[in-house]
Amino acid sequence: MSTYYPTELKQCSKILECNIPHRNVFKKNDYDILECIQCEQRYSIPPTQSKTHIEKVYNDEYFLGGGAGYPNYFQEKEILITQGRNYARLVNKYTQPGLVLDVGAACGFLLKGFELEGWEGMGIEPNQKMVSYGIEELNLNLINTPLEELSLNEQFDLIALIQVIGHFYDLDKALEIISHQLKNDGFLLVESWDMESLPAKLLGKYWHEYSPPSVLRWFSKKSLISVLDQYGFEPIKFGRPKKKISLQHALSLLKSKQPNGLFKSILDKLQRSNLTNINIIYPPVDIFWGLFRKKRCRIS
Repeated sequence: MSTYYPTELKQCSKILECNIPHRNVFKKNDYDILECIQCEQRYSIPPTQSKTHIEKVYNDEYFLGGGAGYPNYFQEKEILITQGRNYARLVNKYTQPGLVLDVGAACGFLLKGFELEGWEGMGIEPNQKMVSYGIEELNLNLINTPLEELSLNEQFDLIALIQVIGHFYDLDKALEIISHQLKNDGFLLVESWDMESLPAKLLGKYWHEYSPPSVLRWFSKKSLISVLDQYGFEPIKFGRPKKKISLQHALSLLKSKQPNGLFKSILDKLQRSNLTNINIIYPPVDIFWGLFRKKRCRIS
C-alpha cells in the first residue's frame, strides 16, 4: 500500500484537518480507494465534487436501468414501505414520533413507512422523476435537492440516512448540514454496508459495494462512530436490518459485476424467467444500522 499526505484536498473530513497519512488501498473502476489512518474510513474522490456528479450518477437510468442501480425502483414499493415501518418502530423505542427528514428519499417509499408509524415526514432527493412521483402518487412532502445544497428553517427530531452516507460527494458539508438541521438530543439513523464484514474482507476489491462513482465512501461501525463523533453524535444502538430485495434486483446487481461467460448467461436466463417476481431475504452479513443521538453542539 502506498501512503501519502493530503495537501489541498481534504476528502476525509475537514473537521479532522486531514493532514495525516492516507493509504492507497487499491483501484476499482479506475478510481483510487483510499483509507484514512486516523478514522479508518475508506473513500474515493468523485471526478467533480458538485451537484453535477449527483445528477450524472443518480439519473433515471440508476432507478430504472438495472446494473449497479435498480431494474425498476417502483416494483420495490411494498418492500421499502415495510422497511420504513420497521425502522420507525425501532426508533419509536427511544423517542416519540416527531418530524423526520429522509435523505436520498427517492420517491418516498421508506418515508411513507415512517408516516404510517406516526411520524410527520419530509424527504429530499436529487432525482426529479422520483420526487414528482412521490408528490403526485403518494402525497409526500419531497424536495428536489442533494443534501449538500439543503437549506431549511425546520429542525428535525430524526434524520434518516438509509443507504445514503456512502454516496455523499462532500461528507463534511453533509454532516455539517445534518448537525444544523437536527434538534439537540435528536436522532440520526444510518444504514451502511460494513467494510469490516467477512464478505468484504474475503472478496476485497471485488466486494459488490466497492462501486465508484456510485458509492464513494465505505465504513465499519468503528469508523462510522469515529467520524460522527466529530460532529457531536454518540452511538445508541447497532443492529442488522431485516432486509428484502426483489430477485430481479439481485440478479441485476450480480449480472453487473460479472464478466461475459457461463455465469452471466445463466443470470440472463433467470432474469427472463417468471421467478423475478419473487422477493428474497437479503442475508444481513455485510450490512448494519446504527442509531446515534446529537448530544452537543460542535465548537468551531
